[in-house]
Amino acid sequence: MKTASTALKDFLLTNSACVHADLYTFTLANGAGVLRYASTDTPVTANGVRFGLGPLCQDGGVDSQRGVHVSTVDITLYADERHTVGGKPFLDFVEDYGLDGAAVTIERAFASSFADMASPGPLGSYIRFGGRVAEAQTLGATQVVVQAASWLDQLSANLPADTYQTSCLNTLGDARCGVALAGYAVAGQVVAGINATTFSSALTQPAGWFSLGKVAFTGGANAGATVTVKAYDSAADFQLVAPLQATPQVGDAFLAYPGCALSMADCTSKFANLARFRGQPFIPAPSTGLPT
Repeated sequence: MKTASTALKDFLLTNSACVHADLYTFTLANGAGVLRYASTDTPVTANGVRFGLGPLCQDGGVDSQRGVHVSTVDITLYADERHTVGGKPFLDFVEDYGLDGAAVTIERAFASSFADMASPGPLGSYIRFGGRVAEAQTLGATQVVVQAASWLDQLSANLPADTYQTSCLNTLGDARCGVALAGYAVAGQVVAGINATTFSSALTQPAGWFSLGKVAFTGGANAGATVTVKAYDSAADFQLVAPLQATPQVGDAFLAYPGCALSMADCTSKFANLARFRGQPFIPAPSTGLPT
């Protein structure tokens, strides 16, 4: 079901003449950035976001119907040498799979006139389509057609209930693991602060006990901070995966929690939890058969 603001509904009910523009948002995969384009010949600012002048975008319409239905839409983008992404011509960017897997949102914005659409901006908008780029269907010298599928398409992927792998499928402390981490907390104090990612303690646990675990500071400038432990050595030194806000100082109190390598050995010796281990360490390694 499409939703719109009360202001937009009132505007559409009381105005027989209006204009609309389609606003395209491409959120690139792996956090590579966001591209926003308007179907108008001037930039449009809607919902506090600016849709600039990029490749001209047009789509073949969105199919809407009741029930569970995977809708697709073909989006045509016309581009020339003026249109670039990160300094690369737009069409070359698409050819290099830059749009593959990108999340797509198409909004329709309304205003009294195109002049009002440009400034002060549309009165409101609604989302026509949401999904992700499935593939680039055709790529020419001046245009590319990409097909986007709605998010329901993700449900068509056949996934196994479990993945067979050497390491455990659980996360330490989750419901399927069942380990109560609170009972494994060890209180300690900083005896030497080296930098924002390294400090020494007087704990007596063996090397590696807290590796992949976490440290929660309860005193000092870092009180309230919890950071994952990258390594814990035989000298009781902690190395963290991310820097703290301040270098730990002598006497700063903390709670240290052991880590789990998701191995059968850790599950057995550290947590006595072998019955809940969900790895398959005895699967034969892949091998290549050679003729004899």
